[in-house]
Amino acid sequence: MPSNKTDQKRKRSADNDRPSKKPALQTLPPLAASVVEDKSELAPVIANTPGLASSKNLTWNPYTKARANVSKSAASGRNAGIVSSEMLLQSSDHAKMDFVGREGTGDDNDSQVKHYVAVVDPERKTWKVVEVRRATLRGAVRTRKAEDEDSDEDMVRLNPQGTPLEQNANRQQTMRAQRTALTNTFGTKQSRKAVQSMAENAQLSNAPTGAVPQAGAALISSMPANTTSGRAKELAVQAEVQAAKPLPTPDLSASHPSDVYTIETLVPGSHTTLTQLNGVDEWKSQVEAGLGITTVSRYVSNRVGPVVHSDNTTHLQVLRFIQLLIEFGRCLKNGGKGGGPGSKRLPPREELRRILSNTTGSAKSEQSTDLLPESVIDAVRRRFAPTGGYVSKNDFTLLQTTICALSLHIPPQPAKDGGSSSLGGNAPNELATDPSDLRDDLRLDPTAITQFFRELGCRIDKPRETEFAKWNIKGGRAEANARRVARLRVPVEFPKVSRGGRK
Repeated sequence: MPSNKTDQKRKRSADNDRPSKKPALQTLPPLAASVVEDKSELAPVIANTPGLASSKNLTWNPYTKARANVSKSAASGRNAGIVSSEMLLQSSDHAKMDFVGREGTGDDNDSQVKHYVAVVDPERKTWKVVEVRRATLRGAVRTRKAEDEDSDEDMVRLNPQGTPLEQNANRQQTMRAQRTALTNTFGTKQSRKAVQSMAENAQLSNAPTGAVPQAGAALISSMPANTTSGRAKELAVQAEVQAAKPLPTPDLSASHPSDVYTIETLVPGSHTTLTQLNGVDEWKSQVEAGLGITTVSRYVSNRVGPVVHSDNTTHLQVLRFIQLLIEFGRCLKNGGKGGGPGSKRLPPREELRRILSNTTGSAKSEQSTDLLPESVIDAVRRRFAPTGGYVSKNDFTLLQTTICALSLHIPPQPAKDGGSSSLGGNAPNELATDPSDLRDDLRLDPTAITQFFRELGCRIDKPRETEFAKWNIKGGRAEANARRVARLRVPVEFPKVSRGGRK
């Protein structure tokens, strides 16, 4: 029998109608809009945290710096404080992480958009708009590197023999060698090229990656403050790489090549050390008497006579100091295990003093009573053997590059005018030298001595036809093609940092 329940279904009363799922929006009365004219650089900040859950209890430290190249059109109608300054937020309140918030660098599209926040007051029926900053927050796990470095320094002070420093260096070298071996074995073609590029850039440096010696502070400080553009970033990387190499610190703001590597910076103790050098008056008297000068340095022996005739006492003192540094490098002995791999050992102090006091290289001169002052010996030791009785591989390279930089101050054929004559001296806009004699004195191959001068910012080319007399070239173009000249000009151009192969 069919059921009639369908006909008997109770109908829902109107009072029990189901409410609508869409809530009614609260309607606000008409508001009076206004823009807050705030010119302060401490404007509100909208923080974006992509992929990061930052705590709301963090305390942020704001830091501001002036923006560079602010156009007047960009500053019109905007908050002058936001346009003229850039803000950075930093917080270290978290137990394990450090947070940094930076504004847009100009590379992203959103950095070109103005950002505002609005404050609505329903009671007063007002709507106030104010321009704000926009920052992106990033977080990084805090490392213990700084604490480890402090503890390592304390250990070195307690142990003058340098055992902790040697252990740390060996550990770093071992880990770096393992990573390089893994990359060469299992890495992609691009990663292998990158490892090879890093090895080429570190040809003159044994410093760990990212380490910048204190002597390179002047080089990095000369870079522009605004490094947001691609060119500025490239220059900053170039400066850091250059500062990490064992080279004399150049003055990139110099207007003349002679001021790039000044004698005051190349000679420890400056002119005070030069005036205390022995043998200078002896060289003068021998040359004026028509006698030849014989030293252990081919470079010095070939230039003493012309420099004496030019009456330039400073150049003669520089030649004597170059000979002293060459003797210093030759008296070092291999097997300096206490100074790390590739280090050399210094002879005893009295023996070192007798060797450096020698001006001719003969055994009779070594017995001379005209010895160098202790202050000169100490100045050389502090510059090239700062760790004590050993010269590290890095410091030994600094010794060689310093000799190369000093040689640029000696003209090819010194003249009475101090060496700037176009007939034999340096050109008005360059310093030039022939590296062949130094190559023999430093016992280097042609590639190594050429690389040293390139790292100093010199250009290596053939002598010009108008310079054959200056460089004593008598075989014409055939001899000139086999000779090379190192030239230093401003602005100084250092070897470019290799960026590896493209994808």
